[in-house]
This record gives sequence, structure tokens and C-alpha cells, in this order.
Amino acid sequence: MNTTFIINGGAGRVINSMPALEKYQRLNPDDDFIVLVDTWESFFWCHPTLQSRTFPLNQKGNFERYMKDHRVICPEPYHNNDFINQKINLTEAFDQEINQSKDHSDLNYSCLHLSSYEISKSFEFIEDLKNQKKKRKVVVFQPFGSSTSIVGNKVIDSSNRSFESKDYLKIVQSISTDCVVLYASMPEFLSPQDRLSVTFDHLQPYHRTLMCMVYHCDYFVGCCSVGQHVARAFKRPGLICMGGTSEKNFSYPDHFSIYRKPDKMLTYVPWRLSIVDCEFADRSNDGLMKFDEKELDEIITLIREKIGSSTKEGSDNIDALYS
Repeated sequence: MNTTFIINGGAGRVINSMPALEKYQRLNPDDDFIVLVDTWESFFWCHPTLQSRTFPLNQKGNFERYMKDHRVICPEPYHNNDFINQKINLTEAFDQEINQSKDHSDLNYSCLHLSSYEISKSFEFIEDLKNQKKKRKVVVFQPFGSSTSIVGNKVIDSSNRSFESKDYLKIVQSISTDCVVLYASMPEFLSPQDRLSVTFDHLQPYHRTLMCMVYHCDYFVGCCSVGQHVARAFKRPGLICMGGTSEKNFSYPDHFSIYRKPDKMLTYVPWRLSIVDCEFADRSNDGLMKFDEKELDEIITLIREKIGSSTKEGSDNIDALYS
């Protein structure tokens, strides 16, 4: 009997499932498995083996074709005990749930792929921007995550994962003298005072374009959201500011620089396990992404130290940013 995997949840979860699915294919060559994706199927486009196996979950006929006579598995990494206790990250939790493996050394984090056309067109877009703004470096900045909303006239993230608007503005204003800043969050959250960063929301589909922009960037700056997973897949260096989530679970401390507010402890949020405890954890974590002037200066200094260490243009000099 062949297997159907149902992958649900946000864009980051979809990307984090892909290394485990690749591993499953290596370990189970006789299983003609299928992947049904609740949303964000576009992350599988161009993948050499998974693209042909992946289909939208909400499609007529899926039950007869892919469920009725298949072994159906809906992996839930948020229920994994090692994940709950912050011993492993999201990709490793998918590996445990999909492959029943606790050896994660064979996971391939470079799981995203672009077509030659996408690479060439986005390179042209990036080079035009650099010439127009007379800058050599490009930084992709994702200040807001998926749980952000507008309350009144204020941008709010109830999960305490996103930057405050005034903080992201100060960072943009400070680093835009050194580089082109590409704004990588939803356009409705862009501050009207932001006249410096460049948006690419007019390019579609959005997440394929995000992949292209990150692929060509020199550095990534963001919060706990999808952009950091894309940057990790393309081996781009970056600074991730963590608030209401654990970097051990949701980021990559072995790859990125991590900044966390030093004077406030994180309370674990048990998503998909306990709604009431999630509510009180979010309240305990309130303020974790509200940085004071000293902390913002530290964040800006960390970014400038990295983007200022390169002597060559563009993505050719990615390795230099680790020095």
C-alpha cells in the first residue's frame, strides 16, 4: 500500500516538511507516495522529485485517488515530545514523525529550487535596483509574520513574533545607507513613512518571488516567519530576531545570528495542544519584540558588521559574510 502525506499549516511548516519527505523517498524507494498540501504548494515547484508527487489538498477526487486505498499520514510536529521540550527544530520533528528517525544528520536543508528563468529574471530585477540606488549590497527584510493584523491604525502581532512598525522603520532608515532593502512582508503592513525599502508584491506568485529575492540577496534580516526558512534553504546568512517562539524550535542558531531581548524570559506556546495555555503564554510573552533604543542599536550594528564585511558585489560573496 502506498502512502499519502497531508501537510498542513503555514508556509514555514511546508518548507520544514520537505527535507523529511526527501529522506522518506530515499528510504522507501518502492512507495509511490503522494503529498497533499493544504496551502503553499508552490514551494514544491521545480523540486526534482517532489514536484510530480505534490497536489493541492482541497481538490475534487482526492479521496478516491489518493486516500481511499492509501496509508494516510498527517504528521504533526507540534505534538512531538522532543519538539515540545525544545530539543529539536521543526525540520527534525518532521523527520521523527515521517521517518521515525532520531538521526537527523542526513537531512538536506537545501530543499527549495528555482527555474533558470526565475533566477535570470530576478537577477535582472536585483541588478537594476542596485544600479538605480547606486548600492552594491541587497538585504531582504521580513519584519512581520503571518499572525500580524491591523488593529485600528496599528500593526499588531498577537503571537509576539513580529517587529513593531517604529522599530522596523529605524532599522530600514539606518541600513539603507549601506544597501538596497527589499521589504518582504505583506504590503498592507508597510508603513506609509517607509520611503526607502523596495517592495515586490506586484510580482506573483509572492512566495516564488520571495525565494528569488532571497536567492540573490547578500543578507537576510527577519523575524520568526517563512523568510528565514527560505534563507536557510538557500544558505544565505542573516540575523533573526526572536520573540514569542524558541529559536531551538523555529530557527537555526547554527546558521543564523540570533538576537533576543536580553531581559525577558520566553514562555513556551503549546500550539495545537492547548488553546488556553497558548492564550496565557502569549500574554506572558507580550513585549518580547519591543526593543528599546540600545537594543535597536545593537541589532543595527550586527547587521552593518555583516553587510559591511564584503568586498565584492552580490551573491558571489555570500561566504564572506560568515567571517
